[in-house]
Formats: sequence, structure tokens, C-alpha cells
Amino acid sequence: MSFPEILADLRTTNVTKTIHSSPYEAISPLRPELSQAGKSILITGGGTAVGFAMAKSFIKASAATVIILGRRADVLDTARIELEKEAKSLGTGTKIIARPCDAVNTADVDALWKDLSDQNIFVDVYVNNAAKFTEPVTMMDLGFNELWSYFEINTKSPMYFASKFCAQPGDKQKERHPLLAFILNVTTANIHATQHPIVSALPAYTLSKFAGTVFFQYLAQDYSHDKVQVISFHPGLLYNDYFKEMGIDSKHFDDKQLTGSFAVWAASKEAAFLHGRTVWASWDVDELATGKLRKRIDEDFYFLRGTVAGLNAGNLA
Repeated sequence: MSFPEILADLRTTNVTKTIHSSPYEAISPLRPELSQAGKSILITGGGTAVGFAMAKSFIKASAATVIILGRRADVLDTARIELEKEAKSLGTGTKIIARPCDAVNTADVDALWKDLSDQNIFVDVYVNNAAKFTEPVTMMDLGFNELWSYFEINTKSPMYFASKFCAQPGDKQKERHPLLAFILNVTTANIHATQHPIVSALPAYTLSKFAGTVFFQYLAQDYSHDKVQVISFHPGLLYNDYFKEMGIDSKHFDDKQLTGSFAVWAASKEAAFLHGRTVWASWDVDELATGKLRKRIDEDFYFLRGTVAGLNAGNLA
């Protein structure tokens, strides 16, 4: 099997009949029903790649403030300038805040949330996008300390961010919006494709992302969707410098704006039925929301949630 064929295999899914690789009308950030007007959006890892694409989509949806976080100040400054140009060209008036922040440093994270509070900024949408990837290597060859570093960024960091996010004072928010808050967790299809030849070579990344995703699944059980709506989603197979250096054509990949548009849709009431679930950005949202799929989502607690394949509690699925 050629590498492009392996990549195509990673994109293969039959959950919905229609599979998307680019944005479409139902998830358009320009739809009035998906408007983010008056809301503040915080995106970890928001200065590059899919984080940057999501920031652009929230600007298109007229978000009041978009906060992008990352470790490299120069990268964030470049992203901020581009996002400000986007906001100006669209006339949304979106304020862009680019803040260097080490997502695994709790003191850094505490300072961030204090600064936001001091500025009277209530974050309405928290997008967990920062992640640590791995080169193909077994867990034992990686060594315990390096293996644990993946849990620091892919599991511990989002847990800490979520705790700060949910601890925000909510009275002002309730006055502005009937829905308190949204959490979007950018996960990976790796967590349910562990035997795939590419995925099985990346155990540290997959294991730590799975743990982080199950955390958000449990967090969703602590809140009703009309208080804190929590959705995890696989962003798609996205082109990056790694694939470019390998000489792989970008035609084999999904459009980052599909991910950005899906994120805006997921941060809306239309997606409330997916609270606590894990989905793919490429799945057709109209099909998810109707028919047999919607019936199963409504009736099967374990559907689209992390569990042991083949079991619903102690019973055969």
C-alpha cells in the first residue's frame, strides 16, 4: 500500500453517507444561527495550522474577542496581524489577543486567567487545540519521563484549563447568553484506529489524547448542555510541513477551513445533541442531526463515546 493510499485509509469513514473535505453551508460561520457575536473565544495552540484556521472562522462568525495562545511570541504576533487584517476586511470588529503561554505551566495559566478577569473578559468558548505529537517510537524506547511529557500537554493541561474555564464567575454571562459556555476538544481519530500501521507507531500521542478525550467525556456528565456544552472532534486529515517535506500532495488532505467552520457549528445550540460525544469534522451534520443516526445518539449512551469496543456496560453492544 502506497503512502497516499495509507492516508486515504485514515480518512475513510462511513458514519454519514456524505463525507466532507471542505466547508459547506450547514456549518458556514456566516449563518446567523451560528453567530458568535458578543462572545469571547480562547484557542490554545491558536497561532498556527488548524488553531489559526479556527480563529479565522470565529472571526467570520463575528466573535467579539478571539484569544490565541502559544509558546512562541513571534509566531503569535504574525498570526495576530493576519487575524486583525481578517477582522478588518470582514468588518466584524473582532478584538484579537495574542498571548504567549506555556500550557503545561500552571503559574502561566493562572496568570492568563487572572489577566482576562482583570480585563473583564469572560471566555464563552474554550477550544483545546494545543497538543504534543510524537515521532514513531515505542513507549518503552521513548522512556517514562518523555512518555509522561505527552500526558502533561495532552491530558493534564486541558484538565487544568477546563477547571479554570468552568470556575469563571457566570452571572454576567447568563445576562448575555442563555447558554453558559462551550468547550471544544480537538482530539484525533487515532483513538479509535489503534491498529492502523501509522497510528500504532505513535502510541504516546494516541494514549495521551485518548486520556484527554475521556476526561472531556466525563466532564460533560457533570454539566447539562445548557450550562456547559462539551464536544470532542477529530479535525480531519490536515496538511502540514511534515507531509510537505515528504513530497506528499495536499490534494490528499482535508481543508483546514472545514475544521474551522465545524468548530463554529459545534459552539452553537444546533450541536447540543452531541454533548459529551466524539465526532469527526468531516461527517455531515444534517445527517447526524436526523434519522437513524440521531435516534441512536439519543437512545444509546455509549454511542460515539470512549469505551471498550463491543461492550455497553456489561452487555454486548
